Amino acid sequence: MAKKSFTLIELLISLGILGLILGISAPFLISFNNSQELDSVTDEMVSIFRKAQTNSINGEKDAIWGIDFSQLQKYILFSDNQTGPLFDTETYEIPKSISLTVNNNRLKFEKLTGKINQNFEATLTGGNKQYKISINQEGTIDYYKLNQ
Repeated sequence: MAKKSFTLIELLISLGILGLILGISAPFLISFNNSQELDSVTDEMVSIFRKAQTNSINGEKDAIWGIDFSQLQKYILFSDNQTGPLFDTETYEIPKSISLTVNNNRLKFEKLTGKINQNFEATLTGGNKQYKISINQEGTIDYYKLNQ
């Protein structure tokens, strides 16, 4: 009775097909991962904007709350009681695969109203996908995808 097994050629052909499939699908998986990362960072940033605005409206720690974008690849939630240095800061990292452009390096929400002095816009770009976050002077926070 003969044993049934794979020959070396059958094994090499199977590994070649598997390698070809992985080689073709890898760019799609990387693109999908980058897209998910951009979605996550955008959602987190909008959430932090809303947290700063809510804290200002509620008069949390009797301070103005805002976001600082002066450092590369990070943004900082802060409170400012206008009597000294900023305090209660939280730093959030932006992955290197995502670029951020803003029209103002510092955003502050007014106490009790949550309004801002001038319209604010931030654009996050990752791969071929972009989100724009906009806040008007009344404090309305909106975000949307610019392209697919």
